Amino acid sequence: MVEWFTLWIGQKAVGFLVKTIISEEFFKDLVKDYAKDFFKNIFNNAVTAPFKQEPLQKAVVMALTEFLQAMQEQLKVRCRLSEAEIQNYTEDINKFIRDKSVKEILGQAFDIKCDSLDFKTLADSWKRLQLKLLPPKFNWQTITEQYLIQVQDILSDSEELRYILELQKLSSIDKTLKENADIPKDFNLPQYLETIRERYGNLKLDSLETTAREHPVNLWQMFIPQNVRQVYQVLPELPKEYLRRLQESKQLDAEFAIEKLQEETERYQRNYFEQPIRSVLDVIRDKQRKNYLIILGDPGSGKSTLLQYLALDWVEKTLEQNDFNLPIPLLIELRNYMRDRDAGSCNNFLQFYHNSPNCFYHLNQHKLHQQLKAGNALVMFDGLDEIFESAKREEVITCIHRFTNEYPDVQVIVTSRIIGKRSQELSCYCKK
Repeated sequence: MVEWFTLWIGQKAVGFLVKTIISEEFFKDLVKDYAKDFFKNIFNNAVTAPFKQEPLQKAVVMALTEFLQAMQEQLKVRCRLSEAEIQNYTEDINKFIRDKSVKEILGQAFDIKCDSLDFKTLADSWKRLQLKLLPPKFNWQTITEQYLIQVQDILSDSEELRYILELQKLSSIDKTLKENADIPKDFNLPQYLETIRERYGNLKLDSLETTAREHPVNLWQMFIPQNVRQVYQVLPELPKEYLRRLQESKQLDAEFAIEKLQEETERYQRNYFEQPIRSVLDVIRDKQRKNYLIILGDPGSGKSTLLQYLALDWVEKTLEQNDFNLPIPLLIELRNYMRDRDAGSCNNFLQFYHNSPNCFYHLNQHKLHQQLKAGNALVMFDGLDEIFESAKREEVITCIHRFTNEYPDVQVIVTSRIIGKRSQELSCYCKK
């Protein structure tokens, strides 16, 4: 290996950074750990096991040579440093390229799907390692772009690496096929219909006496549509603890704050009561209205029951008309979605319906995607306020917006208490 490197370097005009850093000590480290970290996210064991490590070690040396050359050129040409000034960075650069996160980023250049490298993380890693301050004109993005081009040349010149990459590609295809083999092939709407009826058909009477629970009450027969008014502005709830801290820090006069809040509340109430009263079902079925709305209401005001009724409405109409082409109701309880998302069971709403543990019925996500693209669905997100962590709630709001952008013809309803709603997203209605 050392003999190969000496011969290879002799054919190239490399700078002193390469000759100083890629030393005999570096080769010892290379044999131990460097190549393993370098290719950690690129080649799996199944691909590299049949081969000696030499082709990969050669690739590491060639790639690092190009990276060091790019750094030296950047310091010399762009930053106009002398050779003596550049030498002052040798120890820091040596430490930098041995950092695990840096090795993994540089190794990503060998990924067949890679078209750019994370130069911002490289810059952050230099700061994190508390290395010598780089000149203001130093540009990590230019270095990564140049380095990526050189790695592509290394790949094209090495038959051994190309062969390993082909095996990597085949391994990736095999993995995808295995994952797809686990996908449920059914999109059984009749069974989905029965599951909705079983799950939501009867009112939940857990809080009543045992004798009352012995006789199920049919939601479809008992449901009375709530009345709503449109809300153009929502008065945000100021947390008491936040208000207290402002007062203690003398940033807020308590009496003045209370007076202002009362004035704002009265103005919002006047605007609210000036809006006409409408049946919530009329609002939902209004074809002139935009596809997206939020239903706001106090706890126990029937927001979840409304969504369950809409799912049951699909059941009744589908059976009545014997038509399974009516828009499919998808009711996503957001607390269950976030529980599965946090557990790694799903990354988006389609995956949640596809195979998440807390989804009451699984539908093939590929066929569901087709239905959503055709606009043939009513998607209901229940309980935005039940996501108590504000960062996670903001994340879900972003996911819902992304969902509406991807499926613009799908009707979407979100329910929330007022405290869980961020202003100015969707058309908003409040329970009367």
